[in-house]
Amino acid sequence: MRHPILAVSAAATLLAACFVSDAPAADDASVTIGVAAPLSGSSALLGEQVRAGAQEAAAALGADGPVELRPVDTACTPEGGTAAAQALVAAQVDAVIGFLCTESIETALPLLAQADIPTIDVGVRANRLTDKRAKTGNRIWRVAPRSDAEADAIAKLLIQRWRDVPYGLVDDGTIYGRGLADAVRTRMEAAGLRASTVDNYRPAEEKQFGLARRIQKTGVTNIFIAGDRQDVAVIARDAAELELKLEIYGGESLFDENSIDLPLPTGIHAVAPFWDAAATPSGSATDAAASALPGYALPAAAAVEIAVAAVRRSRQDEEPVAAVLDAQTFSTRLGEVRFDAVGDADLDVYRDYVWRGDHFAPAAEQP
Repeated sequence: MRHPILAVSAAATLLAACFVSDAPAADDASVTIGVAAPLSGSSALLGEQVRAGAQEAAAALGADGPVELRPVDTACTPEGGTAAAQALVAAQVDAVIGFLCTESIETALPLLAQADIPTIDVGVRANRLTDKRAKTGNRIWRVAPRSDAEADAIAKLLIQRWRDVPYGLVDDGTIYGRGLADAVRTRMEAAGLRASTVDNYRPAEEKQFGLARRIQKTGVTNIFIAGDRQDVAVIARDAAELELKLEIYGGESLFDENSIDLPLPTGIHAVAPFWDAAATPSGSATDAAASALPGYALPAAAAVEIAVAAVRRSRQDEEPVAAVLDAQTFSTRLGEVRFDAVGDADLDVYRDYVWRGDHFAPAAEQP
């Protein structure tokens, strides 16, 4: 799972400004939403983003009736997921949003389903989470992209950009890298575009001249690299030393700040969800919301908006919240959201970004 690394101060500011009481709901107009997130351990920063986004949305929705939050720590562990679900069932929440880790959501969902509590996931991408919804009986919907959405978005973009030019695919040999490169290749070949070269490299090496020379011999200058940010920076540097000018595209892993030893050169492209980006695509009111909420705060806020709207509608129409989630379209800061037959949101969240020397900016913008 890939996570954006974002400043603590942004989440802290939201937390300070948007406090929501944990006191019991005052009346029947109140909506109580559980917020399940890792609030301790190595993923606590990301969990605080979820809580901050939930609090901001709850505060904004309070004008139409109290919205109470019940934050619980999943700790990104199976045990944490079980404990979080038990606490939320005991609190009799109307719905749950959150979850960033597969380990915790998979133990929590059966307990929440037994209590007929719907859950809107904001971070776990495993396809099986929703694909097996009918079989498991879990009450799960998802605003996070599926695990295959990244390859879909990359292939769609590259098919448009590289239809008439030779291209190559490179991966770092890891399960993630190889799987992503293979998925992109399959989709591009289905569109009639076969890679001129397919290669791989050993990650975390100080030099990648061997790979750069192999690429140079093929004559290909358009390359998709499924690998980490530092490796892509090394490959681009070594290619430049060989006077090989490459157009390089990567996936959302390029947003991971895993090292500052070697910065990315200007012009590297990354295809990633718009809430991962430091800048948002120009001219889009929907994407502009990403600049106000950091990282997982944005999908968490949208999930609260959906959950509250669904609970209120269910009370109005006297039907289950699950039926409302399956049937209705919801207006959120991510845009209009409708869930498909398995519970995945019909959102197009991936965008093309380019490195401008110190940040990623929308590729459509001029430097």
